[in-house]
Amino acid sequence: MRLLKVFSVALTLSMMPLLAAAATTTTTDAPAHELGTDRWQELKAAFFGERSIVEGSALVSLDAPKRAHDAAVVPVTVHAVGGGLDIKQLHLIVDKNPVPLAGIFKFDGVRSDWQSLETRIRINEYTNVRAIAELDDGSLHMSTRFVKASGGCSAPAMADMEKAMARAGKMRILLDKISDNTAEVSSEATIKISHPNNSGMQFDQVSRNYIPAFFVHSIGAELNGEKLLTVETNFSMSENPVVRFQFEPSPDANELTVFAIDSKNNRFEQAIDIGTQTTN
Repeated sequence: MRLLKVFSVALTLSMMPLLAAAATTTTTDAPAHELGTDRWQELKAAFFGERSIVEGSALVSLDAPKRAHDAAVVPVTVHAVGGGLDIKQLHLIVDKNPVPLAGIFKFDGVRSDWQSLETRIRINEYTNVRAIAELDDGSLHMSTRFVKASGGCSAPAMADMEKAMARAGKMRILLDKISDNTAEVSSEATIKISHPNNSGMQFDQVSRNYIPAFFVHSIGAELNGEKLLTVETNFSMSENPVVRFQFEPSPDANELTVFAIDSKNNRFEQAIDIGTQTTN
């Protein structure tokens, strides 16, 4: 998968340049459009080639804090503006992260009727964060926010590492009904996965060694076996990954199944009964 290949290339370059980058933060207050222009041009060419991207598109918007309270857990929400958009997939890019492509969110099923998608990411230094939506017609539409944060990829884990490792893969699935002024009702699922999502850049003060990289790289959701959402990600997603999204309910569907696969090839799975909204 593309993100794993990108991560492997980063590792072969050795961790030392990444650690040096983690120690160097950008503290300028220059406008976002003046920062990282060359970097974005490199990333754009790498991920999208010569394809045209509509910047500041009215079709997709990105919410992110101007200054993050915690660089290791930065909430971001992407909105499909106006509704009715046939979005095939969404790229989430953090320009100056060691692995910039934080996630590819693919809306696979006919019932992927999302209006917003929320997750939490790490940010290593002051940077532009970009949400790039690809429509079914192949067009690309981008929304950008500049976020002031630093050290998120090398920040120590919040939880006791031994306990975090023991809980790795535990899941919680929450389901809510969303209604508007019409008779239509959609469902919103929140996926919470216990996992340290170690970046390989975090220093253990007890052992005096760097904690090996160990992170979730795939997340998927299915409704009665029908794909709704698949996510390719890496350690740019925060510790204990969270993904929230909408989907269209079905009268004959009674089970939402979620799975996650990490970098040690562990597969975790959980299901929720749509009717009772209780986890198994």
